[in-house]
Amino acid sequence: MPRPAFNANMAVLYGRFVQAAYTMYGNNPNNPTPPPSNDFPAGYQLTAWIQMQDFVLESLSPTFYGFVAHSIQNPNQLILAIRGTSNGIEWWDDANAVVMTPFKVPNCGAVGAGFARIYDTLEVVERPMKRSISPPQSLKTAGSFATQIATLLERRAAATPSGEPAAASSSVEVTGHSLGAALATLYVMENAHTRNVSNPALCTFASPFVGDGTFVQVFDGLQLTFWRIVNGQDIVPNLPPQILGFRHIETERLFRSLGKVQSSFSCWHALATYLSLIDPALHPDAACQLSPDLAAAASLRAATLPVAGTGMSIPAGHVT
Repeated sequence: MPRPAFNANMAVLYGRFVQAAYTMYGNNPNNPTPPPSNDFPAGYQLTAWIQMQDFVLESLSPTFYGFVAHSIQNPNQLILAIRGTSNGIEWWDDANAVVMTPFKVPNCGAVGAGFARIYDTLEVVERPMKRSISPPQSLKTAGSFATQIATLLERRAAATPSGEPAAASSSVEVTGHSLGAALATLYVMENAHTRNVSNPALCTFASPFVGDGTFVQVFDGLQLTFWRIVNGQDIVPNLPPQILGFRHIETERLFRSLGKVQSSFSCWHALATYLSLIDPALHPDAACQLSPDLAAAASLRAATLPVAGTGMSIPAGHVT
């Protein structure tokens, strides 16, 4: 079955959820259950927090890493958003991904060991529907991350008035940036082979390699809308090194930031850069924006890209 065409508006919406996760974390990095940020997408409410435990020599305290939100208009439509790395400890975690380990679901190939270890620490903390009388509720005892998400849907269904749609009719769209993209991919794979909650779409930004060829083959056989959005100047989508056996899942949506942001690793990798490439009406982070003179010169240089060996050139836009 052909995959649905790329939808830029939906991709930007998914990115806004991840950006809200970054903002919520940035507002108070020590708060594992932060309130919704000012840039939290309109029309949605916070359903649960996603926490994880960084590790160096031993597990540290839980850190806010993302959230589940539900549509106010359609409470059975949910979004799972996971942010990427934001500090040195988390980059140390990422480095552990270069070694592969069998994925926790049999016959699904191998994945980066660091990603797998972080994934196993993910915890769903339910935001109570009646916050004045109930504290946040951890669902960690339910089991794996996919099981916790399924349990969250079951608990929400049980708490709704009689006659409301059951958890079986709920769906969870999934999105993530950088390390969060890898974790989002692992969740979709686990869920598809265990709990089978409906995941109609997965949209990732700047995803590193996640698994080996077998993992990719199994994942690409899943029937879901999937966009893996890549900035051609960003190095993270080329990590861990492919020579170690890593492969990318489909389907890549390639953009290029050449001549559009400052030339630095952080600017190439920033989520705001990705969103500005998808929708030119949006702007990169202030520190990554070019001055008007530099932008004009860069645009002129990047107006055409040479095609090796042909003497021809092509527009330096994006490739879908």
